Amino acid sequence: MEWRNRWYITIRWDQADNSPAGVTVIERAVDSPAQLRQLVARARADPHVAAFPYRQVRELVGDEPQQCRVGHPYAGGSATRPVRDWWACSCGGHLVLRCLCGDVLADPPIESGCDVRPN
Repeated sequence: MEWRNRWYITIRWDQADNSPAGVTVIERAVDSPAQLRQLVARARADPHVAAFPYRQVRELVGDEPQQCRVGHPYAGGSATRPVRDWWACSCGGHLVLRCLCGDVLADPPIESGCDVRPN
């Protein structure tokens, strides 16, 4: 898994009739500043757009690990299911999986810039 930036923009029109979607509010998610710039430019050019606030969000994307580093699968009954935890960090945080064999895996990996605060 890894952290990725996304931008959410909420576009509000003065009337639904003036909106291309026929509604007064739509929210879009984009994956790059260039895509956000395009939406902002279109919103600024439309005289019927009343507001277009946007926000940046960091999202954890990717598949969770399926097995510990020793090779034990995480799927299954309570005997093999890992203990899940969350460690807060300035990077966004880390999913922590503790296998019954004792292996502890932080995902995404803890790097030099991390300031992990285990619970």
